[in-house]
Amino acid sequence: MLRLAFTPRWMGFLALVLLLATAFVGLSYWQLNRAQHKNDALSSQDIETVKDFNDVVAAQVPQPGLVADQRVTLTGHYLPDAQVAVTGRYHDGTEGFWVVTMFVPDDARFGEAAELPAAAEADETRPIAIPVVRGWVESEEAAMSSRAHDGPVEMTARLGPIEGPESTKGLPPGQVRTVSTSQLVNLFDIYTYSGYLFPEQDTGPGASAAVDGLTRVHLSADESGGFDLQSGVYALEWLFFAGFAFYIWWRLLRDAHLAQQRAAAGKTVDYVVVKPAGAKGTGQAAPPQQHPMKDTDGH
Repeated sequence: MLRLAFTPRWMGFLALVLLLATAFVGLSYWQLNRAQHKNDALSSQDIETVKDFNDVVAAQVPQPGLVADQRVTLTGHYLPDAQVAVTGRYHDGTEGFWVVTMFVPDDARFGEAAELPAAAEADETRPIAIPVVRGWVESEEAAMSSRAHDGPVEMTARLGPIEGPESTKGLPPGQVRTVSTSQLVNLFDIYTYSGYLFPEQDTGPGASAAVDGLTRVHLSADESGGFDLQSGVYALEWLFFAGFAFYIWWRLLRDAHLAQQRAAAGKTVDYVVVKPAGAKGTGQAAPPQQHPMKDTDGH
């Protein structure tokens, strides 16, 4: 088989396999770098350092994934009438409601790539606001009756990623299933952000987080950095493909070698001696059987 492997045809196949395997190993290395990138990005982000809200996010543009969980500081005021109760939220194993109220940050700005209606520049009455989770409460009545206070607020909060919209069919007015800005902009005449805030502390006349029976909701920072398991699995898969390419080449080579052996064996003639029935020993012919013969007249 080794002699066959060094023929020009099979050496050409081997060169092709080496080329494919090199590409697969390169892709595996790229996936390993991608797996580690998540940890490097989170480490360099320093999400625990409190940053100015307006330096981190802008309105009407997608929120970069790396700013999720970032601690921010901002000032502004609530819009008490722009509020929803989010169903199906748990605290210490008990189901209840989040009370989410829109908050207008001071010095809010649009992103450079903001998608706005044609008349947006002239519409200065529409506020730019971000949803704030003021707290959790078990009672539906308490969630629906809670109202934010008027007045300025100074807040330190953690920025959470926005949730996808879900149907509100079957829910009373003022209730939703997710904190989705695409739904909130349809409920209230506002511009908004691709994210929402979990207050850690707020002060001032309008401070309204965790008041009137509401329990503060804490957003824990994402600690799933380190090794991205999904990318790591992809890296192993590319290595498997590289090994499989060599295996296929070897199988084809082996099959070709076996075919050569069968062809060579087909040039010789094998004789098989079949003993007649009734023979008792090697080389011993069976005695001829005697058949009675009838004469022509039946005797």
